[in-house]
Amino acid sequence: MFLTPKKLYLLKTYLMARRKSGLFKIPINNLILDQYNPRLYGESEKDSQEEIMAKIYQKEQIEEVASSLAVNGYFEEEPIIVVPENQSDFDKITNDNISQFKFTVIEGNRRTTSVKLLLSKNKIVDEDFPKIINDTVRNGLENLPAIIYEKREDVDIYLSVRHISGNRKWDAYAKAKYIYETVNKTNLVLNDLNKAIDSLSTQIGDQSNIVKKYYVYFKLFKEIEDNVAEYSSKHIKDRFSLLEVSIASGNTTIADYLGIQPFKRINLEDDLIKPNKVENLQDVTEWVFGRDEYGTGSVINDSRQISALLKPVLGNKEATEHLKQFDDLAGAYELSNGEQDFIIGNINKANKLISNILNKANKYKTIPEFQTAISDFYDTVENFKKILK
Repeated sequence: MFLTPKKLYLLKTYLMARRKSGLFKIPINNLILDQYNPRLYGESEKDSQEEIMAKIYQKEQIEEVASSLAVNGYFEEEPIIVVPENQSDFDKITNDNISQFKFTVIEGNRRTTSVKLLLSKNKIVDEDFPKIINDTVRNGLENLPAIIYEKREDVDIYLSVRHISGNRKWDAYAKAKYIYETVNKTNLVLNDLNKAIDSLSTQIGDQSNIVKKYYVYFKLFKEIEDNVAEYSSKHIKDRFSLLEVSIASGNTTIADYLGIQPFKRINLEDDLIKPNKVENLQDVTEWVFGRDEYGTGSVINDSRQISALLKPVLGNKEATEHLKQFDDLAGAYELSNGEQDFIIGNINKANKLISNILNKANKYKTIPEFQTAISDFYDTVENFKKILK
């Protein structure tokens, strides 16, 4: 049977993956939280273990996990996945000497953090954090069941299936970053980005082009970091899914405004944003995410406004120019069906508003502010009459 390069790569990956047989009980103090944990956006490389725990506690809302552990202990049916801190130790490790080695937690950082915080009096947690109910539970948490792999790369297929297409999905940014880095790593072997994307898609059973979509979204994110001057990307990371809403599969007016091709024929070897579209990239970035990490200047208050308002606006030249000049999304949307519809629509709105107050106007006719407002209204009507003569 002939093996394509993609199938050959997958076979080699599977055969080369090494893990210890059975479960190992590893002392909690021998477990190191992962500095490259995708849930933390893989950006804790220089953080101490204490800082990583604080980030997981603040970001992942682990109280529910900790509450279950404090009452029920740790279920062996859900082992964590670890690799030796020193890869060269892999062949030396046995159940008898397990306490002599340190291990990095690749899968199960939330659970491991919960246990560490339950067992220690830590200033990270507030006073309402769950507490262990008895010594039996406490003693059971001192050692966690684990599956030991030789190296991080051996766990890649499992992580991909579990967190990209499985039932424990990472958030949009973490997923996109993992896909981008995994595809690029595979591309070092295959030297073909499309084949590298196909390889990961095959691993996770992706039938919806998730891998390619998120690869493009993260590539666009990187180009925002590179091209939008003095821009803090933190706000994008927290609202990364808005890129997906905006670009979809490259078949939106926003993608067209940025010059991004439909994903079916997109060339991933080139920059997504050409030099003549960099200004447009800055426009979209600011409209959707704001000018800084606080969202200052964003015209989007709800993700639904991207499809309902921004996409129609960018499909109309006059509406787009209005938005660029005034940052007025509502006004631009009214222009998106053309100037004629905009003018007639607003005249109809004005007429309806005046009609609605006619039966109440009589009781305010002696009030100076009312008389001034009516006088201004008369002047406007007279100006219309002059125009229409």
